[in-house]
Amino acid sequence: MTVRSCEEKDLPAVVDLITQLAEVSSVTKEFQLEQFQNMFNKMKALPDMYANYVYDSHGRVTGFISVVFYMTFFHRVGTAQVNELVVDRNCRGEGIGQALMQAAELEARRRGMDELEVGTEQENLPAQEFYRKYGFNEEYILFGMEFE
Repeated sequence: MTVRSCEEKDLPAVVDLITQLAEVSSVTKEFQLEQFQNMFNKMKALPDMYANYVYDSHGRVTGFISVVFYMTFFHRVGTAQVNELVVDRNCRGEGIGQALMQAAELEARRRGMDELEVGTEQENLPAQEFYRKYGFNEEYILFGMEFE
C-alpha cells in the first residue's frame, strides 16, 4: 500500500472516487472518463502547477488527491491548495486520507510553498473534522460562484 503519482490507467478509479465525492456535495452531474483524460493530460503538461496522487492498495486505487500550486503577491513563495481529496467509502478510517495529505504537504514543502490550503463544502462535516484533526484551522472564508 503506497501513495504514488496518478497515472492515466488510474483514471477509471478516479472517476468513481470523484463520483463518491460529489455525493456529499451539492454537485449533481455525471463524470465521464473522456473528460477526466483530457483534464489529466492538460494537468500533466503543467507539472509546476499540478500534482495528482493516488493511494494504491495492492493494485487497487482507494484514494485520490489533487493539488494545485500557485503564486500570489501576498505570500512570499506561493500556495499549495488541495482541490480534491477523496477516499473510497469502504476504506475510510484506515489512514488513507492522512497518507495522501502527507504526500501533498511533503510536495508543497519540497517546492518551498508558504502554506497549504484546503476548502470543502459547508455540509461536508466529516471532511471538516478530518482537516481539523490534520492540523488545518479556519482562517479564511472561501466564496464560490458556479457557472452553468
